[in-house]
Amino acid sequence: MKASLRRTGKLHKWFVRIISLAAVLIAWQIFGSLVPVVVSTPTDIVSGFSTLFSFPVPYGIDELSFLPELGVTLWTFFVGFALATIAGVVIGAAMARWKVIETALDPYITALYNTPYVAIAPLFMILFGVGFLARVIVVFLSVVFVVIINSMTGFKTANRDLVETARSFGLSGLPLQLGVVLPGAVPFITTGMRLGALRGLVGAIVAESVVQIVSLGYMIQYYEEAVAALNIELAIVVVMAIIGLAVTESMKYVESSFSKWRVTQGST
Repeated sequence: MKASLRRTGKLHKWFVRIISLAAVLIAWQIFGSLVPVVVSTPTDIVSGFSTLFSFPVPYGIDELSFLPELGVTLWTFFVGFALATIAGVVIGAAMARWKVIETALDPYITALYNTPYVAIAPLFMILFGVGFLARVIVVFLSVVFVVIINSMTGFKTANRDLVETARSFGLSGLPLQLGVVLPGAVPFITTGMRLGALRGLVGAIVAESVVQIVSLGYMIQYYEEAVAALNIELAIVVVMAIIGLAVTESMKYVESSFSKWRVTQGST
């Protein structure tokens, strides 16, 4: 019975999403047809995909093709995201474990979390140059603080009953942290990763548009400024939005899986 209700709920959710998407696309098509100078229509964007995938754009004496450059952008994102996740979990755990570290780092984390990275892009170029490292740093900073904040919350709110039970059996130190506290914090960590992933994708495009004008950042500027092809520019945006949606849904699945584990463990 419960399985049937879950399937019905999932079908209803997807039905609502499909209807919502259809309504948005129809309204977009109508509005774009009325003011074509301002807004490109979904049908125009579909035609833009053909150009995007078929024809490279000039880049100095070279040419850039979409799929290879998409791979470069995603690799920049992956490296920055992975490093930020590792650093965020470690720093969040340290802040939760030692009050003095939390007191020392919290003001800087709060300030940097709210800093617009576009405004300090020239500083990145001075410190790290205009290469791959600088782009990774932008992605890293886009992700790491949200992971730190969520990880710290997770480590602080790990199931107290499980912790006390483990201590009563003589578990302490690193084994306690890895065996009990860390699993309880995983749902919070995955939430931070999910939120950070979207910020990281935006950070990758920002880095390629401001710090070093390459890959998809360059292509977006080219189609916007050089040839004024709004439909092709929006086609790139749609691809990145689909990738962002896929990453979000994947992280939601991981998050829900660990959340179920956590509830089960807490109820035993």
